[in-house]
Amino acid sequence: MKTDVVIVGAGVIGLSIAYELLCRGTRVTLVDPGNPGKEASWAAAGVLAPQGARPVNRAYLDLCLSGLDQYADWSAALFEETGIDIEYRTEAGLQVAFDDAETEELDQRYRHQQDLGLPVEQLTGEEVRAFEPMLSPETRCGLLFERMHQVENRRLVQALVAAVRARGGVFRIGDPVVDLIVRRNRAAGVVVPGERIGAERVVVAAGAWSGLLKWIPGSPPPVHPVRGQMVCVDGRGVPPLGRVVYGLELYLVPRRDGRVLMGATVEKTGFDASVTAGGVSGVIREGLRMAPGLAEAPVVETWAGLRPMSRDGKPILGPAGLERLVLATGHFRNGILLAPITGRLIADHLEHGAVPAAMAPFLADRFDR
Repeated sequence: MKTDVVIVGAGVIGLSIAYELLCRGTRVTLVDPGNPGKEASWAAAGVLAPQGARPVNRAYLDLCLSGLDQYADWSAALFEETGIDIEYRTEAGLQVAFDDAETEELDQRYRHQQDLGLPVEQLTGEEVRAFEPMLSPETRCGLLFERMHQVENRRLVQALVAAVRARGGVFRIGDPVVDLIVRRNRAAGVVVPGERIGAERVVVAAGAWSGLLKWIPGSPPPVHPVRGQMVCVDGRGVPPLGRVVYGLELYLVPRRDGRVLMGATVEKTGFDASVTAGGVSGVIREGLRMAPGLAEAPVVETWAGLRPMSRDGKPILGPAGLERLVLATGHFRNGILLAPITGRLIADHLEHGAVPAAMAPFLADRFDR
């Protein structure tokens, strides 16, 4: 089998790269031992939050903002091609505080966002509850982030799979890549059980499993899994939430069909994707602290996913040390947000050879310095 680019990993990052390449006329094969997009991409909440954290790496902030900037057009293009609405929503998100320590932290975040020149509005507790009456009467204050949006990530995965297939992308699903084909000191394809897939370029987008790929020359990228447990409740019987709401640790994400997502834990438990009593109870406890009215909402689903976290918490993009081998992994909690910009940057690099300026701060060789 022969293709132009083989992508190892069919999560949202691999799918986004494939879609961008196919739009440019490149032949693509995606290889994954599991079903496309059914790991961290499926387990995510779909929050698009480039602002709010403190402190901030400026290059990373700019990358995240660029990812958000692409979503309106990206969503429209996917809908036109597939008929699948990924439910991109642009209501400004909230971050709220309930005690003195959290109020002080929010005040610092407000000043930090202002220093960065980002749109943010400081709200009293009454103003917060005017936006969202469902929130606790104990709410002290909040911040309104104009650039905190959301998308239904499972519908996004479905749209990307459909778009990739419609444009002729090939999925090789069910088997892992067991080796890299190297010719003349260049990546020339991959080996799966019983088959060699030749390619002009190889992209590693294997998420949390990228760090286990021993066939990558030198050493695998420094990426490890971080478990996130989530709870989904049916909120149709209670007053609705209209936007994403963050506490200082966890968040609430309302869906158009009335579901409300509560999440998520941050646990370094290796490749254990179990849902635990402690994890779920902690998520529910914090969710009810923010919105006590959800106490009577039926729990309809719980799950856990393994986010890919690099050594410094930022993505690893670009050349992997062997010519024509490229990395796109380590997106941690922002894989959904960064999917469109990652697809564009990796496609630009593969097409033109040069490292785009926006990619340069995220090269793998930063860990060698």
